[in-house]
Amino acid sequence: MATAALGGALAVSNPVRQALTAYLNSAGIEGGYGFFAPRVPNSAKVVFELHFNDGRIEYELPHVRADAAGPRLSELLDMIRATDYEPLRELMLKMLAYSIWREHPDATTIRAVFGYIDVPSAGEFERGKRESYNLICAYDFRFSSSSDRSKSP
Repeated sequence: MATAALGGALAVSNPVRQALTAYLNSAGIEGGYGFFAPRVPNSAKVVFELHFNDGRIEYELPHVRADAAGPRLSELLDMIRATDYEPLRELMLKMLAYSIWREHPDATTIRAVFGYIDVPSAGEFERGKRESYNLICAYDFRFSSSSDRSKSP
């Protein structure tokens, strides 16, 4: 019944179906109920390890400036976790690391450590099992300021 109401029974080339599909996609509701369902806490995590010339090491977590961006960051981390194509995963983490480097331009290297938290079920927790962190990948990134680039030949 819902399929017919949403134009799913119409031919793909039908203008009514195309208009409905465009509306659903632009409104962000093409994903169905899952878009509005209460979200189970995300288990994908990334930590940035910043290395400085003086030997100092600092740790940063990704952060957002608006509350509405929090769920988007969580969804992005889930997408990175689901990515099987290693060069794409590295590029997405490099983009996140770049935003951290912009706040700490004196960092010489930023290591992105990406993984997930394995949360035990209620029964496993009662039997003493605790959450564990599972590493998916780690990358070292180096960025240089525009003044550094102008010094190189």
